[in-house]
Amino acid sequence: MRRTITCIVLLLCAVGAFADRVDDWRRDQTAIETLLQQKRYAEARKASIKLTNHMLEHLGADAEASKLLAKTVSLRASAEEGLGNADNAIWYWQVARLLDPQIVQSEITVPPISGVFVVGGAEPPQVIRKRDPQRPGMVNALVEARVIVELVIDADGVVRQPRIIRSPAPAVSYAALEAVRQWRFRPGKMHGQPVPVKFTLTVDFH
Repeated sequence: MRRTITCIVLLLCAVGAFADRVDDWRRDQTAIETLLQQKRYAEARKASIKLTNHMLEHLGADAEASKLLAKTVSLRASAEEGLGNADNAIWYWQVARLLDPQIVQSEITVPPISGVFVVGGAEPPQVIRKRDPQRPGMVNALVEARVIVELVIDADGVVRQPRIIRSPAPAVSYAALEAVRQWRFRPGKMHGQPVPVKFTLTVDFH
């Protein structure tokens, strides 16, 4: 009986501690929004990266986790746009929308990529540089920590237009995309010429 009571008390403490952490995150998000309003974009970018990394260590796999992380990633996108980093702004806005499709619309414009081929219709891209993903805190608790991603590899071998096909949790999705974004490819070819190709790959955390 005493052991049961102790377990209940510890569980309630853990729940309370996480609720306090979420409140802290929301205050941090508000502070970043203030920096953006003041056009202090470099500070906002730095703060959003720091907050994202902290969230990756503690987030779970529920819908609320997706919304919290998506909000922070969208703030990163706004900071990148303010700094004139158009490709970064587009990427992080797309990631935010993958994590939470209901997130408030941004003024960031995502230009289409024309003439995209699929593997089989063109010579597939080849990975020439990889980076291992950051391991979110919840990875060890997952039976399977594997993310399947669909991307467009453009004619310069740069990763664009991400889409999550399967993932066990939002933090794992983000970590996989953040790693894959830094991969470099030899672009796919059609008749010997580089072309953008839609490409699917798997990121495994175990």
